[in-house]
Amino acid sequence: MAGFGAGRPGWKAIVLLGAKMALSLGMMVFLFSRIPLAGVAHALRQADPRWLVAAAALLLFSNALGAHQWNRLLHAAGIRIPFWKVFSYYHVGLFFNNFLPANIGGDLARVLDASRYGSSRATAFSTVLMDRLVGTVTLASLALVTTLPLLFPSYDTPPAFRHFHFPLLYLALVGFFGFSITLLWAVLHPALLPAVERALARVGLGGFGPALDDLAARLRGFRDQRRLFRELFTVAALIQVARIGVHVLVAWALGLHVRVLYFFLFVPLLAVIVSLPISLNGIGVREGAGIALFHLVGVGAGSAFSLQFTTYLVAVTVSLLGGLVFVVRTPRRRAAARRQRRIS
Repeated sequence: MAGFGAGRPGWKAIVLLGAKMALSLGMMVFLFSRIPLAGVAHALRQADPRWLVAAAALLLFSNALGAHQWNRLLHAAGIRIPFWKVFSYYHVGLFFNNFLPANIGGDLARVLDASRYGSSRATAFSTVLMDRLVGTVTLASLALVTTLPLLFPSYDTPPAFRHFHFPLLYLALVGFFGFSITLLWAVLHPALLPAVERALARVGLGGFGPALDDLAARLRGFRDQRRLFRELFTVAALIQVARIGVHVLVAWALGLHVRVLYFFLFVPLLAVIVSLPISLNGIGVREGAGIALFHLVGVGAGSAFSLQFTTYLVAVTVSLLGGLVFVVRTPRRRAAARRQRRIS
């Protein structure tokens, strides 16, 4: 369908990508100049593989929940795909998110996969868009709740907390939450896409009108499904809690003794920071923010870096399942495409 295909990136996209790569590279160089690399290497070598396997299994479970969340949206849009295929497509998306320089690559892969089942790309796109928005709103909500205690330190709060600018940070979180809620409301508002269509027509891009009309029709079907959204937000919250658990298990693998409470304080906040489109897949920003936050509870820079980097490696390893699916299916799909061309 026109308007939802992949095109060549413009110069602005290339400049933005270059800026993200520069920030990630600069952050990693800065961090490597400040932390004892020998200690990081030692921590990684001594990591308990049993806890790492448990972390990978828990992450895989959270991905199954994520696939279920997307599958519910697919069903609501009238796209019927066997769950095992939704699960595999979800991991293909994760694979591209981790190995391409922009998360949109994984979303595009999911759109293309879902649209193979007799639906338009606009329909498939609407499910991926809603999946992203539900995840973002849930993450923002969880971060607001879990970090609230930081504003009211108790007698046993580590002294370093008292010198950290949490009120300012919390205000930024409130802004992120407000933005995510506004974005969800705007996407579901019936006047948004027609307004975008009129604006595009004024600048000579009226050819996108049919694609936006199709997308508007698909989004309209989600507006009154309150029961569905209650289910989706519940599942999304379980996903975020499971991913906090992944960090805990990785910490245990590395021999770090940190109260589980602090992971609930820090991990959602880290996820919000990493979700900002300012770096290359969060590389550098994730590790730098993790060092700053876990330092508040007495974790050294090398250990905090090892925690964040190892958790990222676990995520990348699990996403290789999607890479395997992609490699195995590619020759079969190419052969099917050649047969279709000969028939037509």
